Amino acid sequence: MTKITRCRLGGLATTSVLILTLTACGGGDDGKDDFTKPKQNADVTFSGDPIKVMTFTPYDTDTINFKAALDVAEGARVAINNDGGINGHELQVVPCNEGADPNKAAACARKAVDEGVSAVVGGFSANGDTILPILEKAGIPWIAPPVISAAELTSKFSYPIVPGVIAQAGLAARAAQDDCDTIASVQYDLPSADSVKKLADLGLASEGHGPAKILRVPPTTTDFSSVAQEVSEYDCAVMSLPSGPLVGVATAGASLGSKTKFYAFPGTLTDSAISQAAGTLDTAVTLSPFPPASDGVWDDAKKAVGPMTDEENGGWSYMSYQSTWVGYQLLESVLKDSDDVTAAGVKAAFDAASDVDAKGFVPALDFTQEFPAPNLNRVFDRQVVFLGIEDGELTQDGDYVDLSGSLTPAS
Repeated sequence: MTKITRCRLGGLATTSVLILTLTACGGGDDGKDDFTKPKQNADVTFSGDPIKVMTFTPYDTDTINFKAALDVAEGARVAINNDGGINGHELQVVPCNEGADPNKAAACARKAVDEGVSAVVGGFSANGDTILPILEKAGIPWIAPPVISAAELTSKFSYPIVPGVIAQAGLAARAAQDDCDTIASVQYDLPSADSVKKLADLGLASEGHGPAKILRVPPTTTDFSSVAQEVSEYDCAVMSLPSGPLVGVATAGASLGSKTKFYAFPGTLTDSAISQAAGTLDTAVTLSPFPPASDGVWDDAKKAVGPMTDEENGGWSYMSYQSTWVGYQLLESVLKDSDDVTAAGVKAAFDAASDVDAKGFVPALDFTQEFPAPNLNRVFDRQVVFLGIEDGELTQDGDYVDLSGSLTPAS
């Protein structure tokens, strides 16, 4: 990465405010009445002390409900233990409801300390800036955090496996590659909006394209007709809005005859959003570090957890559920030859882990090399696939690409 690129990236971690608005939407219970969850095999024996981890997520709140993350964690626990555990150590999972509240999130983090967990794995929280200082003090790593807070992008105890905010640059670069002439960057009108646009503009510059036009949307908007009218004046729009508003803009635009193509922030273009949009998002593009939920790589997860009928949050297409499952697979992979399953041992194993077998969910990972960009140094996984829509569901469009190139202006 060139010096000029590193300078231009400074301060972009403020986009955590925006990421919260993208992910904090909707919720509901799973309702998997017809699925019988696999149980831990009582005949399996373990040779070492148990390894205890925590997964926390908000539920039973008026705004954010991602309880299904705990189903993913439980399914992963049973599957790993039925396969002999982690190098002979039985995996134990402590769930915690962080309540979409910084005080409750801090209580979960303190519970992790009190319970003596060796790691936090996956889950969802918008309160990473509250959680990580508590975990750091106790020496507890967080494997596969959702990458919403600034701390998750910088803390030496954070091991993300999603690209976070740099996805914005990748989506904008893809729009330029798709020969979009006029491009809008559609943001909620938040303090982070200008920083997010800088990332989009970096992606455009990497393809020799001029800057996007920022369109600011009041966060309280429920009627998207006027927004859709503005967006319809552009060939393409990089959409940094949650799933509901994304659908609202797309459907309102269709009624106006708009032909604008949407490039949706990761996690917002879910199977349920596609269904709700009733065909108006069929040309949309998004990206993900993981193959789409329909890919066979998820078959074992679905057998262990169930059909994930949490449709309001996107079911198996929701990135935080995917990331939680993959986080547990990485925990097993990185510790497969480790006898030290304390928090210090887990952190040391991840710090030394290069060419990590990610079991087909992502290309091999290297946790020994940080990303040379201020405030983004913990972005380890910059390899993504682009996803389009075919027959009403997300499908992979091409091979993995490295987002790092989207942050370097074209020479």
